[in-house]
Amino acid sequence: MHVPSNNKRFQILQLDPQDSFAVLKSDVQHGLFQLPRSLPPKYFYDENGSALFDAICHTEDYYPTRTEAALLQQNAQHIIDQVKPNTCVELGAGTSAKTEVLLSKINSRLGESPFTFFSIDVCYEVLVDSAQRLLSSYKNLSVHSIVGEYIPAIRSLPPHVGPTLYAFIGSSIGNFTEKESVKLLSEVANKMNSNDYFLIGIDRVKDKQVLERAYDDAEGVTAKFNLNVLNVLNSKLGANFELQQFSHQAIYNEQKSQIEMYLVSLCDQEIHFSELKQSIQIENNEKILTEISRKYTKASIQELLRKSGLIEVEHFEPKNEYFSLLLAKKIF
Repeated sequence: MHVPSNNKRFQILQLDPQDSFAVLKSDVQHGLFQLPRSLPPKYFYDENGSALFDAICHTEDYYPTRTEAALLQQNAQHIIDQVKPNTCVELGAGTSAKTEVLLSKINSRLGESPFTFFSIDVCYEVLVDSAQRLLSSYKNLSVHSIVGEYIPAIRSLPPHVGPTLYAFIGSSIGNFTEKESVKLLSEVANKMNSNDYFLIGIDRVKDKQVLERAYDDAEGVTAKFNLNVLNVLNSKLGANFELQQFSHQAIYNEQKSQIEMYLVSLCDQEIHFSELKQSIQIENNEKILTEISRKYTKASIQELLRKSGLIEVEHFEPKNEYFSLLLAKKIF
C-alpha cells in the first residue's frame, strides 16, 4: 500500500508490476506475434491514452458517454434510494466523472456518516488524480484505489460490511468476448452479498452508420487514441513503431454485432522489440485488431446476465433505445 500526500483517507494498491510486465509480454507474443494480429484494448490506457479517451467522450459523434451520463443524472437518486449503499466499487474507474453523480447522492443520503469508494483501473496516475479530486469534494469519503486488471483486482477486494453498489459503466463490458464477459461479471457476482447491487452500462445494437461514426469521429480523436497504443509498446517493450506508418479503421461487423477497431499498416515494415529480443514483419495493408465493442439487444443482455449468475432488477434506457443502464442482483 502507498498513501500519496500522507492522506489517511486514501490508499492505493498497485498489483505486482512484474506481473503486469509478464502479462504484457505474454499478450504481445500471443496476439501481435500471431496471425491474425491483435492487441488487448487495456493497453490503450496509459496517461496519454486516458486523456485521449476523455476527449473522445466529448466529440459530437461519440454518443455512449453523454447518453449514459443523462441516464445516470435522471436515475441516480432512485438508484441510491433503492441500494442504500455505504460502499461503491467501480471497475474501469478512470476519472470517475460519471460515478461522481452516484457518489454525490450517497454523500447526501448519509449526511456526515463515512462511506468508501473502491476504484479499479490500470492507470496509476489517473486513479491518483481522481482520488484527490473526490477527497477534496467529500470530507467523509475514503478512497481505496487498485491498479491492475479487473479479475485480480476484484479478487483483492477486502471484505466489507453493509450494502455495496458495484458499477461497471461506460459500456466497457462490450470490449470483452462473450466468454470473457461472463467470466468477469461472474467474478463480481461471486463477491456480492444479498443486499448488494450491480450497475452496468451496455451499448445497444443500432444503425451501422451511427456506430461507425462513433468509433471513427470526424475530429480524428479516436484515430489518435488507437495509434497511441503503439507508443505504449514503444515505451514498455522498446519497440520501434512509427505511428505515421499506420492508419485507423473502425467497422461494424453486423454478423457478430460488434465494432472492430484496427490499425492498418501502410507499408511493409519490420518491428523490433528490444525488451523481447524479437522482431516481426508486418505487410502493407495488414491489420492489427485493437478493440472490439460488442453491441447488445434486450434479449442478449438478459442472456449475459443469466450466464453470469445475475438477474435484472431495473432497466433504464432513453427513448431512442441507444443504451441500457441496468441494475442487477446476484441470483442466490
